[in-house]
Amino acid sequence: MTVPSPTSSAFYVQFPQGLVPKAQAVLELLGQAVDVARVFTVTHRPEDDDDWLELLSSGLTFDLSGLSGNGPAPEVVMRYGVAADAVPDRSAWLCLTPGDHLSGGGRQVPVVRVMAAVVLGLLELPGATAVAWGPARTLMGADHFRRIIPGWLKGGAFPALGLTALKRDEVDNVVSEGLSFFTGLELRIEPLLAKQPGLAGKVAVRLIHSLVEGWTVKEPVEVEGPEGEILGVTPEENGKILRVCLAR
Repeated sequence: MTVPSPTSSAFYVQFPQGLVPKAQAVLELLGQAVDVARVFTVTHRPEDDDDWLELLSSGLTFDLSGLSGNGPAPEVVMRYGVAADAVPDRSAWLCLTPGDHLSGGGRQVPVVRVMAAVVLGLLELPGATAVAWGPARTLMGADHFRRIIPGWLKGGAFPALGLTALKRDEVDNVVSEGLSFFTGLELRIEPLLAKQPGLAGKVAVRLIHSLVEGWTVKEPVEVEGPEGEILGVTPEENGKILRVCLAR
């Protein structure tokens, strides 16, 4: 098993330093929590390695590492439902990654859905406080994660403020991070629209959901925004950026 890079297809579950659960705690959780046991099972526990378990969910296998308390800390830039002064490197982390048989498939939305469901189960472990998502460099409080993920798993809106991130660049655009993991592109919302934070956020969340669901933009188009405004959406930088502005 290889150590994931900070922005690879990986969820990280945060625990206070020194309180990360051991493999036995995961097995005990499955024995005690029927709802969690319906989501995933342990299919392999190496005798010579107390750091990881192989989990099975929906026919897919995943590696759960960090059980020895020495797992790497994720890189965090944006926080949702977490105090701004939270320091990730003063915590212990469990890390969930796709198994070897999913090499190249970890970017697929159905795989990430299954991983997110497993993480919801792992949050039932004593002491779990937050979840980080590598591709967007986000850290989500446990309550925030529990709020945004179940609806998506049931077919609802993509959890944009968590599995992607929104921030301002040096010229006051609102830009996304982590969307390219799913779609190969990021959003850039121009300053005139970005100066209306509430509206810009609504626009971004709606467009991110559509793009993750398969909407593609090959040439400039106009679309209606969440409050009836007309938006211009233009692919730039060889399709790696979608520029969004008020068209009229």
